[in-house]
Amino acid sequence: MKVSDYLRARFILESSSQSDMSALVTLPISLVQIPVEGDAVLSEFDYYSIDIAEVALGKCLAFTLKPAAAREFYQISVANQGKRLVLVLNGEAVAARRIDEPIADGRVFIFLEADDERLAEVANQLQKTNFDIQKKLSR
Repeated sequence: MKVSDYLRARFILESSSQSDMSALVTLPISLVQIPVEGDAVLSEFDYYSIDIAEVALGKCLAFTLKPAAAREFYQISVANQGKRLVLVLNGEAVAARRIDEPIADGRVFIFLEADDERLAEVANQLQKTNFDIQKKLSR
């Protein structure tokens, strides 16, 4: 897989104040605007699988974090309850979820602003990207 074909998934936290804001992102369907901090709290190097999960509210993406990333993200989720976590794919905001409790199990569930067909495409492309990155890192 060529690096230019990667679909990079990064999670960015909602900014708590205007002085911490580095950008204003807009979700594609709801057009909700969210001020976000500059640095990603999770990147394509922090998870080892992406699946489609069926939960009570429907289908969503489920990111399973690597152990070190899961521990660090737990602390982030404790300190940032009430803020939204924004999923950005190759620089485009596509989803957001509120951190309503500490995330201790290393799994991040998030609903894309997209139909189920697009969800399957995104999950497949993310999994291919992830597999290729893990393969290159293990060399």
